[in-house]
Amino acid sequence: MAVMRTSDFPELLDTPLRKVFFLSLKQVPAEYSRWINIVETRRNFEDDLRMAEFGAIGQHVEGTVPKFEEALEGDTKRYTPLEFAHGYIITETMREDDQHGIMVRMTEALRRSVRHLYEVQGYNPLNNATSTASSRFTGFDGLALLSTAHTMLEAANQANKPTTDVTLSQLAVEAAVKAFHGWYGEKALPGFFTPRRAIVGSNDQYVAARLFKNAMRADTANHEENWIRKGPDDNGINEFIVSRYFTAQNQWFILGDQHDINMFIRVHPQFETRMEFLTGNLQAKCRTRLITSFGRWFDVYGSKGY
Repeated sequence: MAVMRTSDFPELLDTPLRKVFFLSLKQVPAEYSRWINIVETRRNFEDDLRMAEFGAIGQHVEGTVPKFEEALEGDTKRYTPLEFAHGYIITETMREDDQHGIMVRMTEALRRSVRHLYEVQGYNPLNNATSTASSRFTGFDGLALLSTAHTMLEAANQANKPTTDVTLSQLAVEAAVKAFHGWYGEKALPGFFTPRRAIVGSNDQYVAARLFKNAMRADTANHEENWIRKGPDDNGINEFIVSRYFTAQNQWFILGDQHDINMFIRVHPQFETRMEFLTGNLQAKCRTRLITSFGRWFDVYGSKGY
């Protein structure tokens, strides 16, 4: 068990130090809460179910019995929160002899680590968008978040990624918007899916700014309007997030308002401290329970790049 002692931090016992660079970096604004669905839960697990709507109605022949149809029940998706815990221990002597007030800031440092945990877990479904290694990374159809062959209950397969992964560009985003417009439901009735925001890596932030912020297209000298931003059918994308938590910098995603990427929080971060009587050590820990995953793939389009 790691214990912070005076022998571990001899410089903190000395006063001539001009400055100690500890927690000196500004904390970045929260990213995950800007796009993921946050769900409070009071149960050990949560289940979602997908069902098919009725199909298209055919012509009826006079005097005959009309077609009667049953709703179709599909698969379930279970979300079981995972447990995370972390902490530290400081000896009584270390707390007494610290000349620079660093030891009393350890809880602040722990809070930053917990914030980082939530960001990493929030981006977990996107960073593993083509993986099927765990049930966390698969939806109702048993496929990854991004796939060219999402199965429906009673309709043809659909795609929410390019056949060959591509980097972020004008043509790539146009193809994504077209895909949003062409998706249909479990029984092939057209859906209404509208792209709203993009999430890109830091390497693509200037490309994203040119695509989603310019009033005119940046890839042509013909002074054409930027329909990606404006939207030919009120489906423009003018918001994007530059993620610091992508594990593949050339991946990118387009999300709509109805996406089903969720963060289920069973226990919010709980911080506890106590003094151990026999040793005088200060013990501190934080514990939380959450899981991020998805059921439906709709309203998400992306590419893992290459």
